[in-house]
Amino acid sequence: MPSPPVALVSAPLPPTASAQGKIVAGFPETALPFPDGSVVVSTGVSAADTVLQVTADAISASSQDSVVGHFQQKLAGLNFWSEPAPAADGQRSVRFVRGADSVTLTTSTTGTGSTRFMLLGNLHTTAG
Repeated sequence: MPSPPVALVSAPLPPTASAQGKIVAGFPETALPFPDGSVVVSTGVSAADTVLQVTADAISASSQDSVVGHFQQKLAGLNFWSEPAPAADGQRSVRFVRGADSVTLTTSTTGTGSTRFMLLGNLHTTAG
């Protein structure tokens, strides 16, 4: 039986915080790197027990397909599988899951043709 994947976050978890226009301290940038050239609107982290909830809102000049592909490639490398998730009209949403960890990516096209993407993740200090 294969060993469980390594946890993406570890204790002690960062304090709850948010930031406008930048990556907040404690955001798991290694696990959830943004596409090159992304403009960060806001990010946040919130810890409870062994779970770190992360949020991000950013804009990329790339297409929705390219942004989704970026996260599929990065998270597949961490043993996440993905599936389409319900989304509002004009949006695309993909859920990534690995054991108890989950990340939902929602994308939409801006009026200028860029892609706005939002992440909502729940990452655990224990793998599995």
